[in-house]
Amino acid sequence: MTARFRSIDDLPLFASEDDLSTALMGTGKITVWRQIAPLLEGDGFPKIDALMGGRYTPAVRAFFDREYRLNAAHPVAARDGPEALGTWKNSRKIARPG
Repeated sequence: MTARFRSIDDLPLFASEDDLSTALMGTGKITVWRQIAPLLEGDGFPKIDALMGGRYTPAVRAFFDREYRLNAAHPVAARDGPEALGTWKNSRKIARPG
């Protein structure tokens, strides 16, 4: 990877395995990346585009965003109405020793 790429945002639209491995894992990790990438492809990681000679970088980012649920909507608890404190009654009778 050349020094001009420091993060995935700096990569070209179709990035080489060398460039991706450095942006995602740091320098010197290409051997590890070549073992990991095929495993990720089984989970939907974008494959190398034969015509363009690299992986589509926005799809790579989208894969990891989905993987780590960065785009997932966080449900917010909705109010169910005003509180009526003191209206709850325990319907169980407590057996007391006689």
